[in-house]
Amino acid sequence: MLSKVRLIQIGDIHLPSASRSAGALDDKDTRFPSDLKKIISNTPIKHVFRKIYELTESGEIAGLIFMGDLTDFGKIDGYIACAKYIATALQVGTKGQNSTMPVGIIPGNHDIDRALAKETSFTAKFKPLVSALAAEGLPAIPVTDPAWLELDTKGASIGIVLLNSCWGCGSKEFIPAEFRDDVQEAIEKALQRGQQDKQIAAYYDRQFDTPAFSNDTIEKLLNSTPPASDCSVLIVAAHHNLLPQRQTRLAPYTELVNSGAVRSALQELDRPVLYLHGHIHQDPIELLQVPGGAIVASIAAPEIVAGFNIIELVFTRTMMPLTCRVIKWRFDQGGYLRQLKPVTIPLIGSRRRSHSDALAALYSLLLKQGEIYWTDLVTQAKTIYSTNVEEELEESLELLLSDGKIEIANYELRSTNWIIGARV
Repeated sequence: MLSKVRLIQIGDIHLPSASRSAGALDDKDTRFPSDLKKIISNTPIKHVFRKIYELTESGEIAGLIFMGDLTDFGKIDGYIACAKYIATALQVGTKGQNSTMPVGIIPGNHDIDRALAKETSFTAKFKPLVSALAAEGLPAIPVTDPAWLELDTKGASIGIVLLNSCWGCGSKEFIPAEFRDDVQEAIEKALQRGQQDKQIAAYYDRQFDTPAFSNDTIEKLLNSTPPASDCSVLIVAAHHNLLPQRQTRLAPYTELVNSGAVRSALQELDRPVLYLHGHIHQDPIELLQVPGGAIVASIAAPEIVAGFNIIELVFTRTMMPLTCRVIKWRFDQGGYLRQLKPVTIPLIGSRRRSHSDALAALYSLLLKQGEIYWTDLVTQAKTIYSTNVEEELEESLELLLSDGKIEIANYELRSTNWIIGARV
């Protein structure tokens, strides 16, 4: 089989509000026994974490990446509660049974301590979250420098880097100078009037926030990224989206202000780049590419109460990146967490081998058959490939799949279970 590396991308958690989400239960009877209610229904966040734990126990997951916004508000009790929940529910971190599972965590705009953001130090607002994670044996978030996540890539040359996109969040220095002090004073007065949670929620949702990468972070990323020969595909994880979200958003300073510079920098790295993010509570997959250049795929994770993504990278026999498959786990209308049809992103691009006569012959055979089982295809493929028939066949099918020319039923199972269908 071709080498595959799987990561789990986990979107905004937002504790404690996520723990109050009732899921698909239409509860009209307050007299219904609570114990029975727990059996037939559960909060979405518990379903999601249980499934993620099951997947990590399968041995097929190489690492976990959290997209930020662990909390609703930047308060120490929220940091502590979420850190404990992650470490306990998934048994990760130095204290857990899965202590060897690589974990990456990045900060979100809701993870900022807004009181500390008023200090002159740009890093002070991140310290409470760093301390809460460390207390549970979880890794630190990236603050000033990119953080490289190390994991077992099965011989594939993958680079995974975590970035902080929240430099301007909560800092009044990024409010235009003409009315900076007036706006800051108005926000503080609103917080002091009472109705604390409501006022703080409005502050987080509608304040003058300025998500941004620091120039130093971008420069360090470019200088620390290994050459393409040692890092054939790069995964970049940050909280904020590179592209404006699809739904029109009426809020000041909520988009990543230097996203254009980051997009340009990533496109110039001359290799496929996967940009993983959260923040928008939606899950679009968007592809960026300049003529003749490598692809930059922007992949959003939904908020935790909606599900999560598995990011699967497939490599050729020579360990070149072939495809990225985004496997979405989402709740259906009945409230059950289910795996959806994967979305395939071709990665091999200009590095792909030429369309050989064998590949053309295989595609022609598949078009004639319409649909065929793997075992039958192996038998017929012996007229196309003289040696290593199954390995050659699997790689060729992955190439055709990445081009959208075929579909493979039961793809998540071993190749012996595949049913291959071709289309023009």
